Amino acid sequence: MVKVHNVFFMNNCNEFFSEKNANIVIGQSTLPTQEMASLLVDTLLESGLIACGQIEGPITSKYTWNGKINETQEWRVTLKFNKENISRLTKVILQNHPYENPEWVYWGVHATKQYSDWVQDPIM
Repeated sequence: MVKVHNVFFMNNCNEFFSEKNANIVIGQSTLPTQEMASLLVDTLLESGLIACGQIEGPITSKYTWNGKINETQEWRVTLKFNKENISRLTKVILQNHPYENPEWVYWGVHATKQYSDWVQDPIM
């Protein structure tokens, strides 16, 4: 890092990232109540499938279902986890979700080395 006028600039952004970052995944789903969202996050934390779960809401969702436009209040859960847990996590979410066809989307991300290390081993 280089310090210029009390501001730090990175010489090389790779100094903050590790190869382990490719293993971090963020997933998202929505549930009909805050209580259901909280219960799902608790279940996933207790099973060790996620490092972190955030609950936001209520949010308004507008969507088409069975040929009709619907509007519903929902609660969004955002989950951070190790990509090795995708299959088991997907199974638990689908088994515990009240919707017939629940939203379950996820994508790989990059993060600082320290955050990546924590997601890989949140008990550390």
